Amino acid sequence: MSAQDQLKLDVMGKVVSGVFDREKACLILDISQRTIRRYLKAYMDKGPLFVKHGNYQRSPANKSSKELKNKVLSLVKEKYFDFNMLHCLEKLSECEGVHLKRETFRRWCHEIKMVKRAKRRRSKARYMRARMKQTGIMLQMDGSPHRWFGNKESCLISAIDDASNEVPYAEFFPAEDTISCMRVVQNVVAKKGIFQLLYVDRAGWFGGTKRTDFAQVKRACEELGIHVIFANSAEAKVCLERHFQTMQDRLIPEMRFRHIHSYQAANCFLQDQFLPNEYDKKFTVTPANLQTAYKPLPEGTDLNEIFCLKDYRIIKRDHTVGWQGKLYQIESPVKYSIYKQKIEIRTYQDLSFKMFFAGKKLPIKLVNHLRMAASFLNSFFPLVLPSVNPFRSTVAKYESRIWVLLRKSDEMAKSAGILVPL
Repeated sequence: MSAQDQLKLDVMGKVVSGVFDREKACLILDISQRTIRRYLKAYMDKGPLFVKHGNYQRSPANKSSKELKNKVLSLVKEKYFDFNMLHCLEKLSECEGVHLKRETFRRWCHEIKMVKRAKRRRSKARYMRARMKQTGIMLQMDGSPHRWFGNKESCLISAIDDASNEVPYAEFFPAEDTISCMRVVQNVVAKKGIFQLLYVDRAGWFGGTKRTDFAQVKRACEELGIHVIFANSAEAKVCLERHFQTMQDRLIPEMRFRHIHSYQAANCFLQDQFLPNEYDKKFTVTPANLQTAYKPLPEGTDLNEIFCLKDYRIIKRDHTVGWQGKLYQIESPVKYSIYKQKIEIRTYQDLSFKMFFAGKKLPIKLVNHLRMAASFLNSFFPLVLPSVNPFRSTVAKYESRIWVLLRKSDEMAKSAGILVPL
């Protein structure tokens, strides 16, 4: 019994016994004469229990049963233990046929301490930046390394439209690098068209602090007219950071629920089911201007020739080019020498490469100079058995010097059959 109820019972007992009159009781309890009469009638009918409400010890009409509560809590503990509350409530309604109010479900989860709590820390003062008014003006892109599926860490690289929160493309990779970022941008351009701005952090493959002069992703974007801008903090890419937080809350339990443990299965589920059916329907917003700013790709544009690694080498006097520790002979019949000219080497996403000069592909042939050097030594020491040849062990150490000697007499080398292509 509360202190107010105790005071009410004491005053009404004194009124009935004649110690207090009704006017004094009205002043003490701060009530009207009509309420005093109602209290007296209830006191005479019920006795001291009149101070309790009429619904005392009655169950509410909308109270959930204990069986339903135990069922929901067992599902939360055993099946949906890594879902957040809103996501779990949605799954209970869709998959289990259990419909609960959010506050009721939140109270039950707090009783068993199965609630994900957000990390809170003091942050700097930030100023709100308005969204872009049209889709296709600016895309935010970044990678999120996390244990998305299985026991090994993988990286989810996503591109999100700043105006609508739409995810044009996202994919899982072993790590965030130049090739993976190129692949994401290429798929966005192939699917939607050419956008105007790419908002990224200062990672090296985007042309950040370590590669201010040249970066492959920045170079590929500039060839299509896409301008790359850099964020000074993670809070600047608030839409993307919120997107990754949502994906970690919802995507990981969904893949665990479906026993997904490979990159192929994870990417198929992400691109074919989760993004169009779950994410886009619930988390996209309507932009201020419904007209899109994506530009169609010009006819005849081969994205594979743009989104590749482009390096440059100088042609040597004998029309050979060194690349990745190997020597390649240019077989194209040319009328004039292209000595000291710069050629372009394009390494594609499947790690194959081609060489180009003045925009045209060059036919090349691999020359194994280690075998050339060995045959050169054997021609000078024919009587020494190969197994005991003391010069064989020094070929690798002095191969660069031997190669210089071979270059000085091209005609002699050709006549002696020293050039041994693979």
